[in-house]
Amino acid sequence: MRRYLLSSLILSTLVLLGSGVYAFAQELSTDQINALNDEIEQKQQSIDQLNRQIDTYKDKIEEKQAQEATLYGELDLLDNRIAKTQLDIEATEAEIDLVNAQIALIEQEVHDLETLMNKDLELVAQVIQKIEVQDNTLPLQLVFGTDSFSEFFNNLEQLEAVSSDLKTAVDTARQSKAQLLEKHEAQQGKKVQLTGLSESLAQEGRRLEASVGAKSSLLAVTQDSEAQFQALLEDLRQEQAYLNQQIALLQKDIEGRLNATDELGDSSVLSWPVDPTIRGISAYYHDPSYPFRHLFEHSGLDLPAPTGTPVRVAAPGYVAWTRQGTLYGNYIMVIHTNGLATLYAHLSRIDVSADQFVGRGDQIGAVGSTGLSTGPHLHFEARLNGIPTDPLDYLIAY
Repeated sequence: MRRYLLSSLILSTLVLLGSGVYAFAQELSTDQINALNDEIEQKQQSIDQLNRQIDTYKDKIEEKQAQEATLYGELDLLDNRIAKTQLDIEATEAEIDLVNAQIALIEQEVHDLETLMNKDLELVAQVIQKIEVQDNTLPLQLVFGTDSFSEFFNNLEQLEAVSSDLKTAVDTARQSKAQLLEKHEAQQGKKVQLTGLSESLAQEGRRLEASVGAKSSLLAVTQDSEAQFQALLEDLRQEQAYLNQQIALLQKDIEGRLNATDELGDSSVLSWPVDPTIRGISAYYHDPSYPFRHLFEHSGLDLPAPTGTPVRVAAPGYVAWTRQGTLYGNYIMVIHTNGLATLYAHLSRIDVSADQFVGRGDQIGAVGSTGLSTGPHLHFEARLNGIPTDPLDYLIAY
């Protein structure tokens, strides 16, 4: 009996010492968690403030877009777009910082849970060890170690209490493990969110470059003259009308001469004219963030790439024409089958001539920044029966 009481005393002392050490560690951890929560709150307040500023610029942009197009109105609109995009970048960077702080908080909570779970498992092991001691000593106590049945039944009651402690310790360990798994899932979710924010940041950087380039291009083309700006608008209208009319006239004639045999079996399935993984897509079809949207809808995809990057034809066809225009700069129109045509604009160089047959992937020119351009990129259009349509509906997935 004395041996049992001594064992219980030692075990209780170990548990109390362990609890004291854990409580001290938990106190330190609580300070760290409180500091991280304060940091998260400050970052969120900063993001909220940036978003309020962004909303102000959104209102200004909408107001300018509702006004009649003038040179200085357009320049003011571009300045507001640039300022808004810069704030978008700041807000995204702040969100990245916020998510990193949230990940740090989760990591601290995971560490605490792991410490707690290890402590729970240690207690389980100690309780099991105590049960084993009791199981081994009870028969001896029954014969030699007890002075009465009363003392024997007291020992049994203590053993039942130890078993109850074991169940409690195991249940606590299970709960800690479940919480730990939840925290790990939350951590993975935050990391996925971080990846998405990084991609958004890259996209916003491209939009900023496009807006700055658009302002420079507009000033260069108009020479800071309202009369030149109005002449530019008229040129743009005439160029679009010419394209729509000429494609309709040429489509039937050229389709009759096309050999649609192709490795993909369909010349209306388009390959990418420039590798979209070089710098992504900076503007989409009818993109609401397109810098010149106040003047005209964006009728294709913009694929940024260094000047001189080869441009390859998206499908077999005949070159309808090569031209130089105010809007498109140096550009090529290619007619394919099934009423489809493709346009390649802002080229620094043209490598084909009108009425020339081209096979899928043939080089037809090089990326540039001619015409009304936001910087070195390929403007790529797909036109169905002469009308611009979303190229992504025809392009092979990448």
